[in-house]
Amino acid sequence: MTAAGINGKMNEFQSALGLLQLKHLHSAVDARRKIAQIYLRDLHGVPGITCFTTAPDVTGNYSYFPILVGPDYPLSRDGLYEKLRENGIYSRRYFYPLISSMPMYRGLPSAVSANLPVATRIAQQVLCLPIYPDLRQDELQRIIEAMQST
Repeated sequence: MTAAGINGKMNEFQSALGLLQLKHLHSAVDARRKIAQIYLRDLHGVPGITCFTTAPDVTGNYSYFPILVGPDYPLSRDGLYEKLRENGIYSRRYFYPLISSMPMYRGLPSAVSANLPVATRIAQQVLCLPIYPDLRQDELQRIIEAMQST
């Protein structure tokens, strides 16, 4: 039988490293926030690309930078994913595959795509762009230019 599962255990060494990283948390989040602001500024107005903003009363951690690749963009989400990959840019498809398509759920009546139209659409459009504190400005511009030049 195939079933969903996860092993979220962390050993003592991993815990110690995690605690050490807390010293750098604020600077890492600040660096990610600056990268997110550049993505938002430079991808604003690119037809078919939807970026998400953080509500004013929310403090984000900027751990991901998800976008939606809509039908007005010249490439599908997977097409953009492949184009970026061919250029050495590693994005991630999230909610992919949609959990309802996994073997342990696919036979359930509730898993039929027609019952999940929003989840199905989002699963086909969402792409997370690279975002990490050490992402250099030239790398960031290369990502943006690859998306703008399509």
